[in-house]
Amino acid sequence: MKRTNLILFVLILVQCSLRPWAPLAHTAEPPLGTPVEGPAFRGHLVAAEGADWKFRFAEAGAQREIAAADLALWGNFVEPTHGWRILLAGGGLISLDTVQIKNEQLHGESQLLGTFDLPLELIAGIVFRPPLDRTNGDQLTARIAAPAGQSDRVLLDNGDELTGTITSLEEKVLGLQTEADKVDVEIKSIAAVIFNPTLIHKPRPSGLVALVGFGDGSRVTAIAITATKNSAQIKLAGGALLKASTDAIVALQPLGGGAVYLSDLKPASYRHIPYLQLSWPFYADRSVLGGQLRAGGKLYAKGLGMHSPARITYDFDRPYRRFETEVAIDTEAGSGGSAVFRVFADDGSGKWQERATSETVRGGEAPVPMSVDVTGAKRISLLVDFADHGDELDHADWLNARLVR
Repeated sequence: MKRTNLILFVLILVQCSLRPWAPLAHTAEPPLGTPVEGPAFRGHLVAAEGADWKFRFAEAGAQREIAAADLALWGNFVEPTHGWRILLAGGGLISLDTVQIKNEQLHGESQLLGTFDLPLELIAGIVFRPPLDRTNGDQLTARIAAPAGQSDRVLLDNGDELTGTITSLEEKVLGLQTEADKVDVEIKSIAAVIFNPTLIHKPRPSGLVALVGFGDGSRVTAIAITATKNSAQIKLAGGALLKASTDAIVALQPLGGGAVYLSDLKPASYRHIPYLQLSWPFYADRSVLGGQLRAGGKLYAKGLGMHSPARITYDFDRPYRRFETEVAIDTEAGSGGSAVFRVFADDGSGKWQERATSETVRGGEAPVPMSVDVTGAKRISLLVDFADHGDELDHADWLNARLVR
């Protein structure tokens, strides 16, 4: 390689390293969209508008418009790539490059979202240095999402914990008022902070909302979205407004529309039969270990995590026509685990009928789609049975498990 070309190549690498995230040009295959009804489509998001949340997608010059209530999923959620992680009280996270806290407000800045302010009451905590191991990272996130106590907590890298009231956060120092005195804690020694749960406000929006995923791994729940080809505004419950390039949005999953997710419903019953002695609960929107749902190299926001052999039952509050899902062994099981997924329905007579059965699904394999006719059913049961090696590592996922009216 010539010296001039080598220097140019190095400069390009340096420039890329200084840009932790940048919108991708529309050169790859457009993201996949899955309507509540009808065939899947591919397209890039170019607009979102109107009171009924109409999304417009474009591919090869053609455009397709679909109401949010008629869309099950578009695109793919991605793992956070860099920066501090701001965990929102109502669920979701925002990746930020810089953070300041002053006067009960968090001031954040990122390449993707620019600058904005959030009231501290809408924030559950901050992860300064996420663990490299995803399972440990998920456990830390779960700990922040379900805090205890009546004070702010500062989790240090060495395992120690400080309690008190966080008064400020600057570039290198966090101010903490303890019972004894005010102390300054260096940011470089902090793993995470958990805000006082008694002061947190968890917005509970009603009606149609949408999970919005961004290219840097941020994920929020939007109560309104307005977008043109170049820019988007996302309004969060609680009133905060985020702005980003439309290209920065990589996933949309409306909730409260034509698809009803089982993870948002209360089951009528659940039973796990221990293979030996260990009993496993089920998890909504989490794997059986409590981590995020992952399978086939993808991250899923909705679904059920179960362990074989187990059965979960849901009563219908209204007639439904179909049950849709993808079944898989969660990535956390590696290449281990094997299970058979079964769907039963009862028309109200008390006689269960098997409506669908998968082939054996093994760890490391791609998720398998299932579409089940539940017309006339009054309730549905999902069963996970072990297959090859007893219940060993049978971390079974019902991904995007949903009912269609």
